Amino acid sequence: MVSLVIDGSNNNLSICCIKEDKILSKSSIKCYRNLSEIILKEVDNCLDNASIKKNDITEIIVTGGPGSYTALRVVLSIAKTLSYVLKIPIKTISSLRLFSANCDKNVLTVPLFDGRRGNVYSAIYLGDEEILKEGYYAFKEVIDYINKENKAVNFVTNSDNFEYNDVEVDYKVFIKDIDAADYLFVKNFSEEVDSFTAVPNYLRLTEAERNLINDKN
Repeated sequence: MVSLVIDGSNNNLSICCIKEDKILSKSSIKCYRNLSEIILKEVDNCLDNASIKKNDITEIIVTGGPGSYTALRVVLSIAKTLSYVLKIPIKTISSLRLFSANCDKNVLTVPLFDGRRGNVYSAIYLGDEEILKEGYYAFKEVIDYINKENKAVNFVTNSDNFEYNDVEVDYKVFIKDIDAADYLFVKNFSEEVDSFTAVPNYLRLTEAERNLINDKN
């Protein structure tokens, strides 16, 4: 089994090639508005470093969301193309779940993606258990939930924009990017999807969709 894992959900492209649960190669590169320009080259580089040919890949795993609207579509489009050409399955995994992989399972883990205007894409995990469902929340709402749980917490984020003054429990903050290689810790949470009908899981309507609904109302 040769797995190609790709994440580009949050301004960072992380790629990993895994064979029988062994990491053969991985790469990580910052990308903002140039993901579509570099992703194919970076995939090729990762495969070359692993001495793996495209025809050797037996499955593709991508983060299905939440994250950047455009980036999620770009990555999924690449996965669909490879799936069709190579006749191999696609699996998706939550970017929040992958972001929280390899964390201390004995305390609450709270991934945070900046959702703007005081909002976040977040969830709360305790080990493999999902305490608070993945969703789009007001940051204050997440903090209030944590305080009610009254347990130590690790925040995992790629942003230094958050203030934690209202947190009433012991906490630590880890600022990092998603690492595709961490898929090995959470692979049981991946799900196979239809390579033709799969769409990203944005966890909220896009701005254009919200405007359309408002116009109709």
